[in-house]
Amino acid sequence: MANKITVTVNADKGREILSKRSYKNKEGKNVEVNELKFDLIEMKEESKKVVYDSDKFQLVKTHFAVKQQTPEERKAKADTVFVGEGVTQVWKEDGNNQGQGVSNGNTASVADDDLPF
Repeated sequence: MANKITVTVNADKGREILSKRSYKNKEGKNVEVNELKFDLIEMKEESKKVVYDSDKFQLVKTHFAVKQQTPEERKAKADTVFVGEGVTQVWKEDGNNQGQGVSNGNTASVADDDLPF
């Protein structure tokens, strides 16, 4: 069974990553779409945090979302803008469930958040 990642984007920060794109569809008509573009980055194993723990599964904060940087912003070493997080549902192994096991890590039912949002 594959793990599911739920991505949450801070709505206020979402305005910073909103962009418009236009293209021609198959019928040759111009189409304009609004998109939220961000990078979803997996956290180091030691930084992952259990935010919910039950008998059958855990919810583990495994990713963080950041605003994409332009080459100029990277060169200028601009501050990273954190816009959200990714939480993975990890099924525990038992006699009835052949899901993936939980890695060793923080097993508190609610973990402190070290990201600035």
